[in-house]
Amino acid sequence: MSTTLTENTYDSFYASGGWKYSILTEWFWHKRHMVKRFKLRKGCSMLEVACGTGFHTDLFCRMGFNCIGLDSCETAIEIAKKSYPKRIFHECDVRKELPLNEASLDVVVTRGCSLYHYDLAASATIETTAHLMKYLVPGGRFILMIVSDLSGSREPGRVWQNKLSDYHAHFDHFGGDCTVNWHKGMVIASTTRAA
Repeated sequence: MSTTLTENTYDSFYASGGWKYSILTEWFWHKRHMVKRFKLRKGCSMLEVACGTGFHTDLFCRMGFNCIGLDSCETAIEIAKKSYPKRIFHECDVRKELPLNEASLDVVVTRGCSLYHYDLAASATIETTAHLMKYLVPGGRFILMIVSDLSGSREPGRVWQNKLSDYHAHFDHFGGDCTVNWHKGMVIASTTRAA
């Protein structure tokens, strides 16, 4: 979607079916651009932030990761729990304390989280990343995958099309092993928690 989804519209969006994915397309894309790129090992503990209706949390579990899904949308989490009853999902605001122990995760991954569709230099966005990184073990990896055409467009009422330099500047705040790439419209940015 090119326009902003507000918290008020997420419920109806997910209730009407939400995003549609192909299991094979998503499996191979994430195998190449997430698992192999960052050398993720099977069995590692993973948190998916903004998991929506749980498709990718389930996918990551099928790929061999111990993945938990979080989302602030009650409707999405209800659907996720019904669709994938063997998986763990929590409804919560990721900017607040999470129902997890700090320094307990190997990977935090977020795909298309609306918090990262706007001003990456804003203190609230930087604080959100810093907060999520508290849940990583030292050396653990934070991965952000998000759509952008890299034009720098910031039209009112639309998601921002941040440039690669915006993602570099955001992740450089954390002093870890920062990497930013782009593949056919998708930014793949990452950093590690300092040991």
